[in-house]
Amino acid sequence: MFSRTLWSSLVLALLVTPAEAALPDPAHCIVENVIVGDSNGMQIGNGFRVMVFDAANNPVVNSHVVLAFNGSARPYTAQVAPAVASCPNIFAMTDAAGTVVFAPRMGGYDNTPFVEVRADGVFLRTVRSRSTDLTADGVTGAFDFVHFRNNFLNSPSAAETDYNEDGITDPFDFNIFRMVFLNDIPGTPCP
Repeated sequence: MFSRTLWSSLVLALLVTPAEAALPDPAHCIVENVIVGDSNGMQIGNGFRVMVFDAANNPVVNSHVVLAFNGSARPYTAQVAPAVASCPNIFAMTDAAGTVVFAPRMGGYDNTPFVEVRADGVFLRTVRSRSTDLTADGVTGAFDFVHFRNNFLNSPSAAETDYNEDGITDPFDFNIFRMVFLNDIPGTPCP
């Protein structure tokens, strides 16, 4: 027969259920407006940051954040750790502060929001994307330079070459493009 202590322990174990995992709340999450990537995986600026919080505004630790590329921009098949590519997506896990920073290797651009950002399957928002590999051919090369030069000289308000997101294609953007161009590490864009 069960002792009184053992019986009480069994009842308590059945009544106490594990706490539900915190679910991301899009209203409290912070997602940048534009993903800026390149062919090298060099972190441009502060990288693309996603901060995941629950309804109580607490950070969601180890949240699975996915960048789903649905437009003409494409991630490369190899990414900078801790991010991983699963074509046409890039994913990584949040840290103890609920934050993940991407330095995406990618090509092409979308001046309209086509990249879906999700955390644990919860849709957060869509964002625009741009890369120094403007032609999405796996390299920041001569054709990309021609495109950049044309925007720099003739169309400085073109969003796809505004890598520092200050609203204009200027010498600061040229410096970013130049660093990637001179240190290019070719990659393979996702199909």
